[in-house]
Amino acid sequence: MAQPPKYRILSPEAAKSRIYSHPYPVSNPSKPSFQPPTPSPSSHPPTPTSSTTSTSTPKATPKLRFPFFTLAHLRHLYARTPRFIRLPLRAVGAVWPIFPIVFFIPEYIAQIREVSGPSMTPYLNPNHHNDETQKSLVLIKMWPGLSAFKWGGERQLRIERGMLVAFRSPHDTDNIAIKRVIGLPGDRITTLKPCAKPSQIVPWGHVWVEGDNPKKTIDSNAYGPVSISLIMGNVTAILRPEFRWVKWEEWESGNVEGGRFGEDYRKEARDRVEKEAVKLQRPFLT
Repeated sequence: MAQPPKYRILSPEAAKSRIYSHPYPVSNPSKPSFQPPTPSPSSHPPTPTSSTTSTSTPKATPKLRFPFFTLAHLRHLYARTPRFIRLPLRAVGAVWPIFPIVFFIPEYIAQIREVSGPSMTPYLNPNHHNDETQKSLVLIKMWPGLSAFKWGGERQLRIERGMLVAFRSPHDTDNIAIKRVIGLPGDRITTLKPCAKPSQIVPWGHVWVEGDNPKKTIDSNAYGPVSISLIMGNVTAILRPEFRWVKWEEWESGNVEGGRFGEDYRKEARDRVEKEAVKLQRPFLT
């Protein structure tokens, strides 16, 4: 019967001393070499992952969304177009930003127009009786949205008596007329021929306009009060034949441009206006 192996029981201090003195088997006791322990082989085989498989599913390419798809498509079409077509398209692309500016400024900021005819003589076209071809050139400040009134706590007018306004003439809608505002809503106007009424109240949303030359003008005495919706803007400066600013504030005093056109200029026109003869209330807006 085989004898069981004999084991030597060491004290804790002796065991620690033995372990620290020779942790690994060494070939040269004078110069021990330390080697890391070799991991024991696992009993379980490694679990196969997707990276170890022979075939892998390719990732789907992300689709371009609008507007990137549209821009890429347009670039592709542009690259396929012939050269003789690309050159004109390139020229159009270089000048197209100018078109919005050209159309935006005359409609919403300012216009420059020639004034023909003797209706505003002598303020405009002062030498019309001698040279009918000479025309004044004026600068018109546009009113976007055709809004002549702005509402606050109480009624505030953007149109004032004495202003030179540009509007589509009710007599000829293809013509842009320039006249002077004589009466505002609520004013009573003593009319001139060919008006059939001796006097007329300017209704709400309208103004009374006349030319500075009453003998040679077609104005509100012919077609009545002008709707504010027809007014495009007011004249702010005269560019030709001599540059000067239009100061409508001088109209009430009659001292227009320092008496250049005579003392108390167009006094008879102001005398025919009874200001605020009728008190007009703000209309009910639904």
